[in-house]
Amino acid sequence: MGKILKFVIVEDSDIIADGLSTILRQMNSGFRVLRMEPGGQLLPYLMAEKPDVLIVNPLLPELGSPQKLRAHADLPDLVCVAFVDNLREQKHAEGFDETVSLFDTSVQIHEKIERLANRKEDEEEGEKVLSQREKEIVALVVRGYTNKQIADELCISSHTVITHRRNISSKLQIHSSAGLTIYAIVNKLVKLEDIQGEA
Repeated sequence: MGKILKFVIVEDSDIIADGLSTILRQMNSGFRVLRMEPGGQLLPYLMAEKPDVLIVNPLLPELGSPQKLRAHADLPDLVCVAFVDNLREQKHAEGFDETVSLFDTSVQIHEKIERLANRKEDEEEGEKVLSQREKEIVALVVRGYTNKQIADELCISSHTVITHRRNISSKLQIHSSAGLTIYAIVNKLVKLEDIQGEA
C-alpha cells in the first residue's frame, strides 16, 4: 500500500472522528486525514478538497446516494465508506464501497481500508481492472447507448459518463467501438445476441 490517500471524515463526534483519524494515521503515517467541520456543506467541501476516500454517516441528510454524490461533486472515483454507529444503520449503507462500524476493532478497520487502498492503487496503476460502474458503461456503449442515455440509465451526469469512458479507454488502451465490443464479448460483459439484437 504505497499510495498516499486523502481521507475526509464527516462526523460530528470529536471522539469518533479523532479515533478514526488515529487509526488511519497508524496504518500509514503519510495518509492525509481531514475532517469536515460539523455543520459544514458537504458538496462544496468535497469539490474543494477532492479526497480519495470519504468516511461518512449514511444518514447524513444532504448525502443522498454515493452515486449521486460522486456525480454532483464530479469525483467519479471517490471511495465512499459508510460509518455506522448502530446495527440499524447497516441497511442505509447500501451502495457504499465499504462499511465501518463503531463495533469494528482497529484491526478490522485496518483490513477494510487496506483492501480499498489496494483496489484504488490497482486502478490508478492502469491495470486492466474495470470497476463495476465501468463494466456497466462498457456494456451500454457496445449496445449503442449514447452518453445521455447511459447517464439517464445509471442516474449519473453525462460529464461523469464521459470521464468514465476516458478512464476506460486509458485503462484498456482501446479507442474504437469495434475494439470495445470485442473486449466486452470476450470478458462476458455482453452476449453476442444482445449486440445483434440492437442492430
